[in-house]
Amino acid sequence: MSGQTSYTVTRTDPALAVAESTVGPDHPMVGSCLNNLAQTLTALRRYDEALALQRRVLSIIELALGQQDPLVGTVLSAHATTLTYAGRKAEALPLHERAIAIAETTLGEDHPTVAIRRGNLAGTLSELGRHADALPLEQQALAITEAALGPTHPNVGVCLDNLAHTLAILGRYDEALPLQQRALDITETALGAIHPNMVLILDHQGNTLAAMGRHHEAALLLERAVAIAETALGRDHPEIGMTLNSLARSLAALGRHDEAITLQQRALAIANAAFGHGHSDISPTMQNGHAP
Repeated sequence: MSGQTSYTVTRTDPALAVAESTVGPDHPMVGSCLNNLAQTLTALRRYDEALALQRRVLSIIELALGQQDPLVGTVLSAHATTLTYAGRKAEALPLHERAIAIAETTLGEDHPTVAIRRGNLAGTLSELGRHADALPLEQQALAITEAALGPTHPNVGVCLDNLAHTLAILGRYDEALPLQQRALDITETALGAIHPNMVLILDHQGNTLAAMGRHHEAALLLERAVAIAETALGRDHPEIGMTLNSLARSLAALGRHDEAITLQQRALAIANAAFGHGHSDISPTMQNGHAP
């Protein structure tokens, strides 16, 4: 992405324009505005533009505040996440590692932010298929989060689900299931029975049960996940496609092929509407990723 394109995009942000005219283009306030804009561009899948802005933010923040400032770690983590979404996972790894080191130095090794950073690195390692390497990072993230925030905090539910999902991928289903159940209980108690976070946990638990051949139990959980997603996100939300495909696989395993085909067709229609025909996210076996 050229500098000119990046410049055009940033000029559409009123807060950025005000900040640049008030304090100058290299002030940390400008960096903060650019970082917010980059996050929006990432959400819109405009990765090249987001990455260009994040590089500029990093330059501004490092020059103004120093290379070890906590805000540098925040920007590095966001930059690494965008790289991962853009398919440039190997490039993201050293940025995640540097973000962890900054958080540990400035905040302490037991700070919840360190847990988040470790979880982010684990997520990218999992995207690279390095699940065994991701596992200890997720265990550390869970331990830090539970000690810092308490055993019933919703962030503990996220950490439990991430850890359990990796265990399931490694075939350690008996270890994964109780962690997934605990994650579900924590999330439902803390956030409510129809919170969007419930969808991913139910999907993961359903897939674990399906991998164990317990398709009837899996289908019940996945039907619940679809119902929550429809209520909380809307019937045509892109994230529903993942769970529809999971449910379709269990229904097919139960011999309910007509229902499975209907669900797969619906998932495909949702993906086509959200991302366009032929988009890489359209797959009959959409992968379940780590929670943020």
